[in-house]
Amino acid sequence: MNDNGSKFYYSRLTDGEKNLYDRICEALLRFEPALSLHAGMGKAFTVDTGKIMTAVLFDNPVFFYLNRHRVIVKHTPMYIQLIFQYDYTKEEAEQLWAEVERKVDLFIKNRIKPDMSPLAKQLSVHNFLYSIHTAEEPFDSDCFSVVGALLRDRCVCEGFAKAYKLLCDRLGIASIVVVGEALHENGRREPHSWNITRIKGVTAHTDAAWDSRFGGAAYDYFNLCDADIAADHCFDTELYPKCVPNKINYFYKNGLIARDEDELRKIIADRADEPYYSVKLLFPFSKERLDEFSFGIGMLRYNAAQNIIGFIKAMIE
Repeated sequence: MNDNGSKFYYSRLTDGEKNLYDRICEALLRFEPALSLHAGMGKAFTVDTGKIMTAVLFDNPVFFYLNRHRVIVKHTPMYIQLIFQYDYTKEEAEQLWAEVERKVDLFIKNRIKPDMSPLAKQLSVHNFLYSIHTAEEPFDSDCFSVVGALLRDRCVCEGFAKAYKLLCDRLGIASIVVVGEALHENGRREPHSWNITRIKGVTAHTDAAWDSRFGGAAYDYFNLCDADIAADHCFDTELYPKCVPNKINYFYKNGLIARDEDELRKIIADRADEPYYSVKLLFPFSKERLDEFSFGIGMLRYNAAQNIIGFIKAMIE
């Protein structure tokens, strides 16, 4: 079992923290029950083991089999012991990882062409994840991993983000799992995960889990800058790479930006024969105004936080 993807969290650690990170990875790959570390004569441990465990798990989707909520830490000034508990045996985990790898290989075979640009590959990853269902409580441990996303067809946002990272890693696209919070329309806040991706030197946020809520054909959260994602996502802006306004955002890339009502009407007219499309509005709008525009027969949605209209044309037999 191996996972040779980008290691953003590792890159943010000190040399001492990196050493512990490497030791933890080695222990987990061998399914060791515990890892013991001694500071040495005249030295003391001051390391944040929680920070390092988070780095290990979000850098490495391969460690889906570790029960992260049951890692026991015994810590004295001179000694650290991490006690691990696993959701699967070594044999079971290896079999599941082989199935994950086959699913990834099948995705690449069926959806990725040799001449595709990195942006087109990223878009294909995003669209592939539409087929995954958002899990409902009670959540099992698989819901937070690539196993839930790619094998069980059922996961939460963390599973989406880890699957997205794994697929991007396999395509040579650098991707980070971002840990933050989501802000819902009712004001509720909850822990949330999504991704930052680097495409030809441009970094941008993508939240495949939230786009999947709209049932496909949604790109509200594809390659957003920091300012746009901040409308309904919170994260540590000092930790993650800066994401400035870019030209790989779905709406700018495809000319689906309406700066005023006339531009919106033109886009609606130009796209009249298309089965679905979305429009990013750069002027004040509200859901109540949707009826003022001739979208035709179909389903309409309005994302108030991102100021985006989505339309899916009705299938008439």
